Amino acid sequence: MNTSSGSRLFFVSFLVLFLFLGVGGNCWLLAAEATPAVEVAAPRLVVVLVIDQLRADYLVRFRDRFGPDGFNRLLREGANFASCFYPYARTVTGAGHATLATGTTPDRHGIAGNEWYDPDRGERVEAVVDEAFPVVGVESQRSASPHNLVGNTLADELRLATGGEAKVFGVAIKDRSAVFSTGHSASGAYWYDYQSGRFITSRYYHEELPAWVVAFNEQQGADSYYGKDWKAGGRMFLSLTTASGRPDEEFYGRLPYTPHGNQIVLDFAQELVQQKELGEDEVTDFLFVGFSSNDMVGHRWGPYSDEVEELTVQTDAQVAELLSFLDRQVGEGNYWLVLSADHGVAPLVEQSRARGIRAKTFDGAAVQAAVKKALVDRWGEAEWLIPRAGLTFNRDTLREHNVSLAQAAKVVGQAAMAFDAIIGYVGPHVASADAATIEFVRRSSYPGRSADVVLIQAPFASSEARLKTAMHGTHYSYDTHVPLIFFGAAFRPGTYRGQVSTTDLAPTLAAALGITPPALATGRVLARALRNNIAAEGDSK
Repeated sequence: MNTSSGSRLFFVSFLVLFLFLGVGGNCWLLAAEATPAVEVAAPRLVVVLVIDQLRADYLVRFRDRFGPDGFNRLLREGANFASCFYPYARTVTGAGHATLATGTTPDRHGIAGNEWYDPDRGERVEAVVDEAFPVVGVESQRSASPHNLVGNTLADELRLATGGEAKVFGVAIKDRSAVFSTGHSASGAYWYDYQSGRFITSRYYHEELPAWVVAFNEQQGADSYYGKDWKAGGRMFLSLTTASGRPDEEFYGRLPYTPHGNQIVLDFAQELVQQKELGEDEVTDFLFVGFSSNDMVGHRWGPYSDEVEELTVQTDAQVAELLSFLDRQVGEGNYWLVLSADHGVAPLVEQSRARGIRAKTFDGAAVQAAVKKALVDRWGEAEWLIPRAGLTFNRDTLREHNVSLAQAAKVVGQAAMAFDAIIGYVGPHVASADAATIEFVRRSSYPGRSADVVLIQAPFASSEARLKTAMHGTHYSYDTHVPLIFFGAAFRPGTYRGQVSTTDLAPTLAAALGITPPALATGRVLARALRNNIAAEGDSK
């Protein structure tokens, strides 16, 4: 054999071996490329259901009390990613909804919290505030728009892909939930007003409240729940029975602390679907539904309470009602639904200690005083920290004393760590924490909307002022572990155990729909759950 023919034979042999093994040694890749994908029709409606503070373990702990047609139907017929976590530290409602919608983290989408310090105003502002768009439907000084959301959402991409024909709506108790979940180009977003018991919106969406919303508020709104109670484990939720006569503001503010808060959102969502004819033509529409009562009850009683268990069981019945309605209205098989949550929650300190966990406590005011004293002792009396802005340094003071951000952060962090419940800190160019924790904090931070120094509290720790309130907002698993279930014709039923991220929701839906993912998305496509991905046959659950 001469050299040239030997080279050709080697090349051909190598090429055959390469094609057989496939990239990365996946021997099924060649067959997958040669086999046509399973065709899945586009849905008429995509529904994203986010249940505020629904920890993933609730679907396991309370499952024997669920009926067959709510959570159990999703678990039975859907693609359940049982190990889904938020990949950042400040796990709060605004950030969570924005992350699910955009497929990325707060350091990119900009919603670093429910509120932050605005240096131009010299005060804290809510994340949805936009004075150019005051609310409509009630007399109020409040305003709302998605202006602060950087980039776009899955729903925005759906509008782009359909030439603006897709109808996109959101409804929730909380404004930030409805606004950030639908994005910049939504057809409408509605939320509950605690003072009037009405659903309202802002001028970003409508110059005045649509007539059908006005009618809903009058006929099916909060007043229709007056006088009703819910029982839980032999104890009452906050009673909805007030003094005789018309319901008052106290009644309206208390309603979201009961299953009625979720029910009124569900009732509104069903009316919205019918009024706006969602899912009635071949263009895919989008609906966000946010249940918030779980968060309010969870904060008050904690994740290991009879109240939370009972409310979760009631929520299961409401999920069943939603699925049944969609089956009838849109048609079984004609819609997709994704279930997730915006964050979890830590146990109350007493709940942790009752289970043998050493839950530390700290005095927040004492920590603040110690931090200020450390700065004064080191560099002299001055306004080192901006009032009401957390651990954010006054830049003028730093310049006057020739102190760098890193120097000031180190002094603050070390002073705080004198308290047993504070185990680390992360600041500009300096930290006392492991690399993973530093990365969690980095993904939570956005310039101009985050404090300069973040203190890391011990697992299960709580400030003494919050002993009777269950809190969230850390990178620990009880705050970050949430459900992620894809339900519909496009998804392979089953339980998938590999760890995934909440940033994966939007890219996966985009891939299933065949549209571009949100502009800043960093999540992965969970291809193993897609029916039209033949390569997924070789993937593990």
